[in-house]
Amino acid sequence: MSKRTKTLLLALVILALLVGLFFAVKLLLPQDDGTASSSVESTSIKLISMSSDELSSVEVSRSEGGFVLRVEDGESSIDGLEGLPLDSDRISSVVSQATSMTAREMVEESPTSLGLYGLDNPSYSLTVTKTDGSSFTLDFGLESSVSYTTYVKLSDSDAVYAVYTSDLSSFEYTVEDFVSRKIIPDLSENADFKSISFSGADYAEPFVIEKYDFDADEDSTYSYFSYAITSPSLKPVDAESIFAYVDEILDTTAQSVLAGNYTEEELRQYGLDEPDARIEVTFSEEYEEDTVFTFSLSFQDDTVYAICNDVPIIYTLSKADWMTLKYETTVHSLFLLPSIYEVSRVTVQTDGKTYAFDVSGEKSETVSYNGEAIEKTAFSKFYQLLIGASHDGNYVPDAQPQGDPVLTITFDYRNDGNSDTLQFYDAGTRKLFVALNGEIEFTMMSSYLEKVQEACEQVINGETPDPDWKV
Repeated sequence: MSKRTKTLLLALVILALLVGLFFAVKLLLPQDDGTASSSVESTSIKLISMSSDELSSVEVSRSEGGFVLRVEDGESSIDGLEGLPLDSDRISSVVSQATSMTAREMVEESPTSLGLYGLDNPSYSLTVTKTDGSSFTLDFGLESSVSYTTYVKLSDSDAVYAVYTSDLSSFEYTVEDFVSRKIIPDLSENADFKSISFSGADYAEPFVIEKYDFDADEDSTYSYFSYAITSPSLKPVDAESIFAYVDEILDTTAQSVLAGNYTEEELRQYGLDEPDARIEVTFSEEYEEDTVFTFSLSFQDDTVYAICNDVPIIYTLSKADWMTLKYETTVHSLFLLPSIYEVSRVTVQTDGKTYAFDVSGEKSETVSYNGEAIEKTAFSKFYQLLIGASHDGNYVPDAQPQGDPVLTITFDYRNDGNSDTLQFYDAGTRKLFVALNGEIEFTMMSSYLEKVQEACEQVINGETPDPDWKV
């Protein structure tokens, strides 16, 4: 027999012995019947296991203040918060954690010293009462930063357990934590923003924005606008900006709850007996009564104290732009916006010259100057420039301009025979005072004057002006 053959036979013998040994060991091992679990699962112990329907009350007692949650006929309440709106998510969290609690493991069955676990003087205790009148109490001690658990002991047992601290989070709440911080409840999909009004110490007279139909009012000055300031005067506002403010209002969430069922003294303490602003927001719904939300706000440094809808709660809110809207910061930047289809004549007077353009036709398709036709596209750009006059945010209602206007633009309307006039006065360094029908409120950039003067000559000479005057 060759050396190679002997080596091969030896290898086969060794392999056979190893296979036999494997099956022998396998027969000696306990067989897995499918019920085995991980080491953590095998040591996990159910401390509380009950249905939420069995729950009557949950009481958390701690030196710095706990809470009592009661459940009756499917309705939950917190002692001391009767009649106040509650945070349903936090209520549900307490119910969930108070009816199901699993210990990671039993730490010690009969400890010689509860002080090792902070259970000689527990941080807090939990008492759960069932609908049948029976109850049980758990004490909670120190937290382990290594295992992220808290030591827990049933009051009628010696054993100490470790429960994941995250499973006990809802027991950290105070009474105030259960007050809902959502200021405005959800509206139906059909709710339509109708108006917002401001009054109070910060307002000499009411400031009101509301849905407004200029067409129904036969007002040609502000075609295309659907919302307007109606007090202190009638002026258009940008609907998109207003809707953005309304969205902020609907999403308002309180930072904190200062007082529930507050007293008159607390109102005075937070400046809410004479609030800086009273804000009323109204939504309309088809075939239903209007929904109205009211706010009383007091501004103290960077803190806003608030009451909403006469709910007996004083909140703190983050300061937001919607809380301090005023006429001068909300009125549309354009001085007026008449539709070209409503205009019969446009007259521009400047630098000793007068340019009068007559507009006619069902679709304003005919424009003439001194009896000569003006190309429609060129006039459209010119018209766009004229109605593009916009203020720079500098509110000057008491301005007294000197001298004559440097520019006057008059729009005569077809249907009502009325007209609107813009007059521009020198206001100093690169500024113009602008008067709409004799009333001055704002200034604007003087570059508009030069642009209009140039455009007047361009349009009567067959050229197309550039409507962008801010370049």
